[in-house]
Parts: sequence; structure tokens; C-alpha cells
Amino acid sequence: MTIPFTKMQALGNDFVLIEESALKAPLTTKQVRFLADRRRGIGCDQLIIFKDSPHADATIGFFNADGSTAQACGNGTRCVAYYLGKDQGTIQTPSFLSQFWKKKNQITISLKDPTFQGSHLIGHRINVGNSHFVVFTDDFAEYDFEGLAMSVQPSRGINVELAQIISPKKIKAKVWERGTGVTPACGSGACAVGILALKLGFIEKTPVSVEMPGGTLIVNWRENKPLLLTGPVEFCYEGIVDIP
Repeated sequence: MTIPFTKMQALGNDFVLIEESALKAPLTTKQVRFLADRRRGIGCDQLIIFKDSPHADATIGFFNADGSTAQACGNGTRCVAYYLGKDQGTIQTPSFLSQFWKKKNQITISLKDPTFQGSHLIGHRINVGNSHFVVFTDDFAEYDFEGLAMSVQPSRGINVELAQIISPKKIKAKVWERGTGVTPACGSGACAVGILALKLGFIEKTPVSVEMPGGTLIVNWRENKPLLLTGPVEFCYEGIVDIP
């Protein structure tokens, strides 16, 4: 099967976008893994399949690099918003309807209202359309991050963030994504970190800057107000790929 695709990235968090109409049949897990493979395929953290929607500007689905599905992806949704070429609109994700606003290469999206799922051992669980486990620390060197992420995995898996408060408005964070592993950035992960920092009183006022290895995202959240995520997006290239 030969199909066209678009490669995009947000803070080094990279995505392959494919229009569903270009597919002759749904992709298998093996085919998703091939596309995500950085040596044999195109290479990406997540694959995004999108199509027209009667209720939004697009409906999208997410696949992790290991072929599993994801319920939300902040940076991926922002990439699709940029791809659509509109100043504002809506995108239906698997778990919520997202509004978006575009200003040059800066894309803001709304996410699902957070659900606080409690504190567990050394961290805190929160759902912003997908589930996250956030650990706050004064020193990143205190943890073997990948070992930490693997040690807290439930049967269905969970995204993990290690976060350090830097100033009254700034947090540094590392990200481990379920089905992919360590990535340079994660939009929903930035939201999870920012919201919990505000909720726990580590940060007093919104907006919050969340600095990850790939760059910085801005999280704006108040209780009973929409959760907003803002950051840059870049088009990488377009191409055609043969899928075995």
C-alpha cells in the first residue's frame, strides 16, 4: 500500500499525519510500528490518522510507536490544528472536543477538564484526556527516570513525568510516554505537571511555563475554566511511503 503522509513536530515531539481517505484498509499494529520505526520507516513518537467530521474541522486518532492506541495527545492535536490551516476551529479527539487558535506557528488548544485521581506512593495521578503519573523532585539526579517510569506502570500503562519547580512560574520536566518511551516533550504531560503544581500550591498563579528537553509549553488553567495549552509547531516535510 502506497500512501501520502505529512511529518510534523512540536518541541521535538514528532508525528506522522495520514488522511484516513488515503488508506485502503485500517492499519495493523505491525504497519503502525513500521511507520514509527526510525530506521526502516518514517520515524515518529506517534502516528495520527485524521478525517473530515460533520461536527468539527477534523476527527483524529492516535497510535503510539508500539502500535497501541492513545486517548489524547496535546502536541499531536496542535500539529493537526496547524495542518488544517485555519485561524481557529475544533478537532474531535478520542476523548474530548478540542478548540484551537492559531497565531503564526503558535497553536493554542483546549483540553479535557482534569480529573484528579489521587496521590500514590511518591507521585500524583491525573487525567487530562489520558492518564499521567507526576513525581515532583528537588533534584532530577535523585531518580533513574526510565526505571522510575517502568516501576509505576499499571496493567494498562500510564504516562510519567518527573518535575522540578524552578521559579514561581516555571517548571522543568522530563517525559516518559506510554507506548513510546522517553520523548523530548509531551503536551498533555505539560498540562498534567502544570495543573498539579497549581493544585498543590507549588506554583501560585497561572499561566505556568513547563520547560522540557525539547522546549517550553505554556499551560493556562483555573478551576471551572478551560484548560489551555500553547506552544510552537513546525511542518517538517511531506512524502509518499510504501507500507508492507
